[in-house]
Amino acid sequence: MNTAATPEAVRRKVSRRLLPPLFVMFVLSFLDRTNVALVKSHLATDVGIDAAAFGLGAGIFFVGYAVLGVPSNLVLHRFGARRWLALLMLVWGLLSCAMGLVDGPGSFYALRFLLGAAEAGFFPGVILYITYWFPAEDRGKATGMFQSAVAFASIVGNPVGGYLLGLHGLGGLEGWKWMFILEGAPTVVVALAVPWLLTDRPEQARWLTPAERTLLCERIAADVPDEKQRVPATVGSVITDSKVLRLMFVYFAIQIGVYGVTFWLPALVGRIDGLGDVGIGFVSALPWVFALLGVLVLPWLSDRTGNRRGPLRLALLLTVGGLVGGVLLPPVPAVAALCVAAFGFLGAQPVFWTVPPTILSGAQMAGTIALISGFGNLGGFLGPYVMGAVESGTGSGADGLWVVAAVVGAGAVVVTGFRWAGMRGRPGAGEQDARRPAETSDAESGTEATA
Repeated sequence: MNTAATPEAVRRKVSRRLLPPLFVMFVLSFLDRTNVALVKSHLATDVGIDAAAFGLGAGIFFVGYAVLGVPSNLVLHRFGARRWLALLMLVWGLLSCAMGLVDGPGSFYALRFLLGAAEAGFFPGVILYITYWFPAEDRGKATGMFQSAVAFASIVGNPVGGYLLGLHGLGGLEGWKWMFILEGAPTVVVALAVPWLLTDRPEQARWLTPAERTLLCERIAADVPDEKQRVPATVGSVITDSKVLRLMFVYFAIQIGVYGVTFWLPALVGRIDGLGDVGIGFVSALPWVFALLGVLVLPWLSDRTGNRRGPLRLALLLTVGGLVGGVLLPPVPAVAALCVAAFGFLGAQPVFWTVPPTILSGAQMAGTIALISGFGNLGGFLGPYVMGAVESGTGSGADGLWVVAAVVGAGAVVVTGFRWAGMRGRPGAGEQDARRPAETSDAESGTEATA
C-alpha cells in the first residue's frame, strides 16, 4: 500500500474537503431557525403575537421536524446526501425569507411548522453522513467541528441580527422583515452549490487516491458493531429497545436545555439596563463563545480517552448548574452562569452522537438517528413553550429555567447508566482491545467512566 495513505493523512484530507461546507450549511440552518428569538418584542408590537403565542410558534418548528426526520434520513441513506441536502436547503431558505410575511399568530405557526419540516432531514442527515466518512475514533472531533457552527452562528448571528433590525423603515419594511429576508437568501444561494461541494461515499471520492479510499473504507467497515452489541433490526425492536429509549430521553434533555436558553436568552439579557437591540445582540453572543469551547474541548477529550459517558455526564451537570445560576443570580452574573450552561449543552451534543453508531448500522442507523433527533428535538418545542407559558403566568421568563434544569438533571442521571456506551477500542489500544465490546472493556479494566 502507498505509504502516504496513513489514517492521519486521510483524516486531514477528508476533514479539509467536507467539514467546511457542512459547517457553513449548519451556520445557515441555525440562523434560519433561531433568528426569530431576536424579534419577540417586535412581533408582539407589530402583529400581536404575545409571549405564549411566541413560545408556541417558536417551538412548533420541532413538531414538523419530528414528523419528517425519519423518512428524510431514509431517503438520504438510499439515494445519497448531495442532492437531498441541497433540496432541503433550497426549501428552508425560501421559507425563512417568507417569515417576513408573518401577519399574525396563524401565519407564524404555519411558517414555523413548514420550516421545521423542511429542516427535519438536515441535522440527522449530516450526523449519518459523518459516520460514512469518519472512523469511530475520529467521529467525536468531526462532529464537534460540525456542531461548532451553532456557537459561531450565535456569536455572529445575534449582532448581525441586531444590525438588520436597525434597517427598520428601509424600503418601507420593518427591520424584522429585513432580517428574515437577508438571513434566508444566502441559504438559497449555497443550496445551489452543495451538489458540487459534497461527495456521497468514500468509494466515490475521486479526490482520494485508490490507496486512501481503500484504507478509509476498511476503517469504516471495522467500526460496524458486532451482532451481540447491535440493536435488533426490526422496527418494533428498535423503538422499544431500552438503549434507544434512553438515548431518546437524553437527547430530549439536551435539546430542552439548548432551546430553552436560545429562544429566551435575549429576553434575559434585556434585564441589563441601558442595552438596545445591538447591545442585547452582542451580550447574547457571550455564552456562545463558551459554547464554542465546549463543542471543541469535550469531544476532543472523549475521542482521546475513548470515554463517552464521563464527558457527556459532565456536560449535562454543567448545564444544570448554569441554568440554576441563570435563575438565582443578578443579571450580569446570570449571563456568566449561562456561559457555563452553554459550554455544557453544546459540548454534550457531539459526544452524544458518537454513541448511536456503537449499537446501530446501515438503514437501521439512518432511521434511528433521525428518530432520536426528532424525538429529542421535541425538547425544542417544549422548552420555549413551557417558558412562554410560565412567563405569561408569572411575568418572569427566567422562572421557566427551573423546569428546564430539572429535565436536564434527569438526563444526567440516565447517562450514568450508559455502561455500554463508548468506542469499542481506544486510540492506540491493541487490536484485541479494539475488538472487545465497550461494556466488557469497562467492567474488566476497572476504568469505568467518571465525570
